[in-house]
Amino acid sequence: MDFRVLFGDSWYNELGEYLNSPQFLSIGRKIASLRREGKKIIPFKDSNLLFKAFRVTPYDKVKVVILGQDVYHTLDADGFPVYDGLAFSNSTSFKAQPSLKNILKEVEDDVYNGCNPERIADYSLYGWAEQGVLLINVAHTVEVSHPGSHLELWKPFTDTVIERLQRKKDIIWILWGNFAKGYKEKIISKNHYIIEGVHPSPLAGGGFFGGKYFSRCNEELIARNKTPIIW
Repeated sequence: MDFRVLFGDSWYNELGEYLNSPQFLSIGRKIASLRREGKKIIPFKDSNLLFKAFRVTPYDKVKVVILGQDVYHTLDADGFPVYDGLAFSNSTSFKAQPSLKNILKEVEDDVYNGCNPERIADYSLYGWAEQGVLLINVAHTVEVSHPGSHLELWKPFTDTVIERLQRKKDIIWILWGNFAKGYKEKIISKNHYIIEGVHPSPLAGGGFFGGKYFSRCNEELIARNKTPIIW
């Protein structure tokens, strides 16, 4: 497996040693074993969605990180994943997933004063990723209809990614929900900035709204002489 192609040069330069380690290779072997047992896993085998977030947002371009839990575990009516390679993004579907719907509503209220109705219909977050927003999940695979099924499997890899990001300056971290906040202790760089909030899922009770995560993020980027994100 060519990890340089999977992750891109910028990330491979940071993660190459770990990607070729027995620990990381064991993750791949475990997933292959689960597939042989008949488990249906997203992304599907040989899908180009695996690690796509890293290819779209190279290490040297990262200035914001939004940390999700695991990839969308559902399939559409045709049997294809609604996951499109980025945390929370949903560009493969004509209907936004509940969490994404709330995220886009908060963007509309926070950044556009409720006056950007066209934005709410766009379910792709690739425009954010191309501006330096790393949209990654803690787990990069999931068993269909079994949320959280691979969280522990991917933990060593996620820990390594977060550790490597501590080498960069002035990253803004957006952590939604208790699971993402659990990684706060690993964000040790003194010039990074953390924005916390309730998870955007409707199951979280609605406390997500009003957090102004996006305008606060841009304020911090501007304070660090970085270009704000066009949300």
